[in-house]
Amino acid sequence: MSSSSSPPAAMAAAREHVERIRRERYFIGRGEQNPLAEDMHQAVNYLSQELYSKDVHFLMELIQNAEDNDYPSEAAPALEFVLTSQDITCSGATATLLVFNNENGFTPANIDSICRIGKSTKKGNRNSGYIGEKGIGFKSVFLVSKNPHIFSNGYQIKFSEDPSSECGIGYIVPEWVEENPSISDIVKIYGCSKSLPTTTIILPLKGAKIDAVKKELSSTHPEILLFLSKIRQISVREINDDLNATNLSQISISSEADSLTRKDIGAESYTLHLSAEEDKTGEHHCSYYIWKQHFPVKPECHVQKREGIDRWVVMLAFPHGQRLSRGMGAPGVYAFLPTEMATNFPFIIQADFLLSSSRESILLDSPWNRGILDCVPSAFASAFLTLVKSTESAPVFALPPIFKFLPLNPSSVPLMDSVRLSIRNKLIDVDIVPCETCCSVKVFRKPTEVCRLNSAFWSIINKAVKLGVDVPISLHGTDILSAYFDSEEYDDVLGFLGVGYVDPEWYGKCIHGSDLMALLPEDIYFDLLVFVAQNWNANFVSTNMEHVPLVKCAGRDGAVIYRSVYDATTADEKLCMLADEECASLIINWNNDYFSTASQMLFMPLSTQKALGLFSKKTTVMEWLEKYVGVKILTPHEYALIVVKALHEKTLVLDFTRFIYHLHTEKHMPEWSLKHICSLIPIVDNSGCVVATRSVVLVPSKGSKWASLLGENPWRAQNYVELGDDYMCAGNSSGEQVCQDQFLSFIRTYMQATDLPSLLPPDASFPAASTSLTSENALILLEWIENLRSRGVGLPKRFLSCIMFGKWLKTSVDYRSPSESFLSNAEWGSLFQAKHAFVDVPMIDQAYYLDRITDFKEVLGTLGVKFEFAEAMSYIGKCFISMVTGTPTGNMVLSLLHFIRFLEQEHMSPDHLILSIRDGKWLKTCLGHRSPAGAVLFSSEWTVPSEISCLPFIDMDFYCDEIVDYKSELEKLGVHVRFKQNYQIIVDNIKLPTGPVTSGAAILLLKCIKYTSSCKNLVKGLKKRHWLKTNAGFRAPRETFLLDPEWKCLVKFADTVPLLDLSFYGTEILTYRDELMKIDVIVSLEQASNSITIYLKQLLSTSSLTKEIRLAMLSCYKDLNDEHRNFPPDILRFMRTEKWLHTMHGFKSPKNCVLFDSSWKSVIPVASLPFIDDSDSSNGTGKEIYSYKKELKALGVTVDFNQGADFVMSCLSIADGHQIPASYDVSVGDSRNISERTDQNIVASTVGCSSSLLVSSTLTALLKCMQRSADPRSFAERIRKMQIKEDGPFIDESFYGPEILSYKTELRLIGVVVDVGYGRSLFAQDLKYFSRGDTITRIYKYLGTFKWEPRNKGESWIWIPRGRNNGDWVRPADCVLHDRNGLFSMRFAVLDKFYEKELLGFFSAVLGVRHSPRVLDHCILWRSWECTCFELTPASCSLFWEFIGNRWNATTAKLLSGSVTRVPVLSGGKIILREVEDVFVPDDLLLKHLFDQFSSEPIFVWYPAGLSFTSRAKMDTIYQGLGVRAISKAVTKDESCILNLNHSQAVMAEKTLITPGLLRLILAFLSNPALGIPADKKHQMVSHLLGMKVIEMTEVITVNYQVKLSLGRTVTVKGRRMFRWEREDHKLYVQKSVGPLGRTTRMEFATCFGEEISQGLLYERVDLIPSLTDLLKIGFLVDFEDDEVEFLLRTKNLQLFSEDLDFFLDAFPSDGA
Repeated sequence: MSSSSSPPAAMAAAREHVERIRRERYFIGRGEQNPLAEDMHQAVNYLSQELYSKDVHFLMELIQNAEDNDYPSEAAPALEFVLTSQDITCSGATATLLVFNNENGFTPANIDSICRIGKSTKKGNRNSGYIGEKGIGFKSVFLVSKNPHIFSNGYQIKFSEDPSSECGIGYIVPEWVEENPSISDIVKIYGCSKSLPTTTIILPLKGAKIDAVKKELSSTHPEILLFLSKIRQISVREINDDLNATNLSQISISSEADSLTRKDIGAESYTLHLSAEEDKTGEHHCSYYIWKQHFPVKPECHVQKREGIDRWVVMLAFPHGQRLSRGMGAPGVYAFLPTEMATNFPFIIQADFLLSSSRESILLDSPWNRGILDCVPSAFASAFLTLVKSTESAPVFALPPIFKFLPLNPSSVPLMDSVRLSIRNKLIDVDIVPCETCCSVKVFRKPTEVCRLNSAFWSIINKAVKLGVDVPISLHGTDILSAYFDSEEYDDVLGFLGVGYVDPEWYGKCIHGSDLMALLPEDIYFDLLVFVAQNWNANFVSTNMEHVPLVKCAGRDGAVIYRSVYDATTADEKLCMLADEECASLIINWNNDYFSTASQMLFMPLSTQKALGLFSKKTTVMEWLEKYVGVKILTPHEYALIVVKALHEKTLVLDFTRFIYHLHTEKHMPEWSLKHICSLIPIVDNSGCVVATRSVVLVPSKGSKWASLLGENPWRAQNYVELGDDYMCAGNSSGEQVCQDQFLSFIRTYMQATDLPSLLPPDASFPAASTSLTSENALILLEWIENLRSRGVGLPKRFLSCIMFGKWLKTSVDYRSPSESFLSNAEWGSLFQAKHAFVDVPMIDQAYYLDRITDFKEVLGTLGVKFEFAEAMSYIGKCFISMVTGTPTGNMVLSLLHFIRFLEQEHMSPDHLILSIRDGKWLKTCLGHRSPAGAVLFSSEWTVPSEISCLPFIDMDFYCDEIVDYKSELEKLGVHVRFKQNYQIIVDNIKLPTGPVTSGAAILLLKCIKYTSSCKNLVKGLKKRHWLKTNAGFRAPRETFLLDPEWKCLVKFADTVPLLDLSFYGTEILTYRDELMKIDVIVSLEQASNSITIYLKQLLSTSSLTKEIRLAMLSCYKDLNDEHRNFPPDILRFMRTEKWLHTMHGFKSPKNCVLFDSSWKSVIPVASLPFIDDSDSSNGTGKEIYSYKKELKALGVTVDFNQGADFVMSCLSIADGHQIPASYDVSVGDSRNISERTDQNIVASTVGCSSSLLVSSTLTALLKCMQRSADPRSFAERIRKMQIKEDGPFIDESFYGPEILSYKTELRLIGVVVDVGYGRSLFAQDLKYFSRGDTITRIYKYLGTFKWEPRNKGESWIWIPRGRNNGDWVRPADCVLHDRNGLFSMRFAVLDKFYEKELLGFFSAVLGVRHSPRVLDHCILWRSWECTCFELTPASCSLFWEFIGNRWNATTAKLLSGSVTRVPVLSGGKIILREVEDVFVPDDLLLKHLFDQFSSEPIFVWYPAGLSFTSRAKMDTIYQGLGVRAISKAVTKDESCILNLNHSQAVMAEKTLITPGLLRLILAFLSNPALGIPADKKHQMVSHLLGMKVIEMTEVITVNYQVKLSLGRTVTVKGRRMFRWEREDHKLYVQKSVGPLGRTTRMEFATCFGEEISQGLLYERVDLIPSLTDLLKIGFLVDFEDDEVEFLLRTKNLQLFSEDLDFFLDAFPSDGA
């Protein structure tokens, strides 16, 4: 019914209704104002503005209101939005929005509601399908319009946001619309061609809101209709006279639902089609699969706003195909209409959510909403399963797109992300994933039961299938994901569902089980090897793939066989390939015929090798074959190397030699390889033995030169091998003919058989060279050596040595070795023939060798033969030395001298003879046999040297006087015949004097020092001996002075210095000044001063430094200074630094001495100065000292008072009986403000003068010194340290006079305080000299008042009284303000016991005293308890743990664990501390009872009673944090006791324990779907109970419980077991009860039975043991009666399924009824 056709009566009634509202509710026309008018207006204004955060949400409210409207049955509910630029309301709006709705129209109740706040007619009608509820939705239009109009069912009203002039209220006061607009104006805009809808809402838009409204209308998405049950069409259009100004995107949206297609319990599904026709893009369509499911509302989720609603309706929308793009955002959450909450899910969630007031999002903390979201995973799982199952008849490739609906991506809303994870958890237990099958029927499995295949393996399978190879991949124990689904495109989906890749073991089963290796052609075979190779390290190592026969091999009979990786790598036969295909056939044939055993090789078939060479991924396959299969790629050379190492038999050696010969003839082996292999081939020698190693191969011995010279082969030990006769035989091997001549030539060439003279000798001897050789053999030997030399071959050492030293060469003496032989020439050969030499020389017999020996002169020289005259002379000299070494005679020496003379006469040089003998010790002297070079022939000129040396004079008695005739020859031999200033021989044979020596000997010694280069020992020896004559007798050089006029004056105070006696030595000795200095004679001033300084120090150390010497030093110092000469620095340093001046304080150095005069008198009372002793005593200096004032000052003595201020500062002290004010108790000013009249005041009044006080002159002198001091502050500090305490702290001005005030600055520097405000430090320093508590308390108050801050808070500032006038000063760190628990009286001073409350703040703020003991202090306290005592009172222990418990956190735990090693236990009613390792937390009361009963020592922790901080569980946490173990985790159980079956009897199980009721309980428990135990598995588990033998034991069945303590100790207790089930033996041992079972015993029996059965059944699911134990315990207590068991199952929501009933009836047939 349109508003235009409303009858006049209806319009009159409507108008009268509106007037009544205005009059009764808003007092309009009553002459009075509603008292709540202002509040009502502000309330509506606030709500309308604050309701939504965005202006355009009013559209959602209008759509929601339209959905809640009632419609005529014949109408298709529709909502139209028309935006026009016409101002039909004449309100000045530039744009007006009209909303048309073909509903039944407004009723009076609706009008009443819209004119009020929160009085919606839809409240409480959620079950009727209403989706609105807030009661103020229409008010939201005021956000975009100031004057909304409503035309419906005769009502023509408008509202204004401004307060009405008649009642002062806006928003909700209706006003009748007389005109503007009129019905005709509305019809004109809507269109005359169609009937005007019943209800029209007109919104003149605010200028600022037009663009926002247009934007929202333009982005209206078709999905807005998804969950509206009434409205089926929404359209948006614009009417604008100016077409250029039109910018609204117009659209018409409609929805159409298919008929219901599927229903299930509480669920239904259908397809909804949305179509949208836009003015710009045309018409588009999209379908949505809608799932709708009902869920009961959980009791804990009921809320008042949804009172009376007992079920939730959850709807999910899954878009099929491309979603409509207009205004499209991510699918989110709907509450009938879209909210702005984005879930990041690919589907839409719809439910009756509670929304925030802005309607932008649902209330996440609402239990109602959380309950709905908890249902979403179940709804999704049901919908998804239905979608999957609906495609069973479709091809498999139609399935994967459905999985795009899974919520793969995390949601930014945590609650929504938990929904996503719950969906995943639901789906992984549902059969939704398609699998590969061997038939056409599709099979679905749970995601966790399905596995993926590697894409490369899929490729191999697909290739194989195309070639007709059947690969049954579903028959190997694992469900394989459908190939259409197994691709990278669905990685995210499969990862979300937890579908993983197949176990690597599966590939091995598939390849082996399908016999793929034999079925695949070569190219796909290599693809398979590539797949295995690429995944070997990551997947196949140590799997069954190692045992799958993968690698093709050529068998010995030519057939193809397959080897696995394991076989290939562990078997003796190794897999090989040949790099050279040309020789492959030959090698494989010979290997199979002869060498297969020796080579231990199998080769890959030649065809396979060729195919592999053409394969694109050859590198990958080869790398895998080589690295992991152990396949070796061999060249002929490498193959030969392997075989040659295994040749140990004669036949194999000969065959292999022929094999190599054939490789050579076929040119399959290069020259270098041939030579190398031939060098390794063993040799078959003449005896038929195989010789593996050789260095040289010899030609056969027959007719050879080597046999002529050497005889038999002497070098077999050196691997010299001669060829045997077997090599001479030709033959036919492996079908190949061998030519004898060519074969022998091959052997000689490549086996390198040799003969003399080409033979290379070994480093070994041979017997022929040890005996004489015939001239022919000798010449053969020389020819051999010459051949080797000509080839540049070095002769081996032993071989050469054998020839050089073998006696095979004939000489003039006998057969000698070449090294002992000489080959002379005509020039000197006759010399030895005349027998002039006294030694026989062996000369080679040239005639014996027919003069051919000279042809080998170079060879003979190499062998050691000598040719030169010089060599003969050396030989004679060597023989002479050998002769005289035995029993030398004088004639031998004389003969030698005679021969030397003869040689010179014959003009033959004896030099080489002399050189060979001159170093030998064969010449007899007075000192024994010496070499000639060290001997002396005595004469008169050797007399003086003999005084100071022991020269080796030739023994004239031994040689007689005849030897003197050979002086020339002796000199040639090196004998010293004349002196010739040969000082070196004297030095070499020196005899140091032990006493005085003559002047001549002394001069000679100095000459030796001067003219020899190596005289260190001489100089060293002379330094120590007393041999120099001085004026004080003979002295050592270091004690002797050579006087110099330059330092003659020093003798004044060193008159005992020993001077060298020049009258004894003469002036010649002065020419040896340098030599005298070398032996430490004191010559220079520097040396003299150094020695005199040492002399003075000796005197000083022995207290022998007399007054005369002291004055002499000063006199000498003065004289040298007056003469402007330098005083010796060593002596000057002695005089400045040594303590040689005697003072009143003992001996001092000059810088620490003062020379007294009258100016020092005033400071004597306060400065203990070291005045020089001017007395005439032995240590004094006498009055004469004052004549050296200048010299003393230069030496560092303080001689002037004005320059001695700093010296006075260093010597300040108070003599006995004198005092000066201390720095901390001296002040100038008025003391009346702070002095206390007590027996001992802090600040006393001025005291009178006393004889004991300093005179004013002393203080004045000190102040003057301070003025002149370089560091006045340090001076002042020294004065302040002169502290002698006195009660009066104020300076007495009458005593010191007014002059004292002129030193105000100086007094301030020494610590005198003028202003009482600066006296804080004074009183603080003086504090520790008081001991009365009241005085100290007043000082504390004073210090606190004047804000005193200590420089060092660590000092002892706090007085702890011990009686009235006694106590101790302690540090703040040793104090606390309070000790509430009284635990620290021995550790801390608790100040609240000694001081009033107001002083505690001073101690805390100023001195940093802690309020109370900290956690760390408690840790230290506990540690002290551990170290000092092991017994504590319960009170102290409880207080300790209460403190810890109230402050327990991670820091406390860390501190405590580092301190506590013992914890409390209760023993004999007392608390003792035990090691943490020996104590346990009793978390198992049964075990606690057992150990308490039978353990001899307490092992459980003690618990304080009445703790305030928490429960006993908190103490368990603390104890375990300290390392205390829980007894349940620490105990080990030993159940292996041997049962005595002599005390047992078998009973019938079904009549005693294994009853039908027990079986029903267990089967029902295991059948719980939540456990996921398959039927066959649970039946297998229960079957262990059937046929079980029950044995009743009369003896106790025991079990041992043991815990380990520290130091390897253990505590063991024995407990009783009621049952013991041995599953493997099908036996259950039961402890027999004695007497009737009481309640306690029966309960124990039931508990033990339940535990034993549960543990035996669920050993693989230990998490389920407690639940089954409780169930069986109850069943046992009711004797497993059928009725009781049935009720028990119902209460636990358990039941038996059909397959379980069949199993049960089979087990108990009699219970079938």
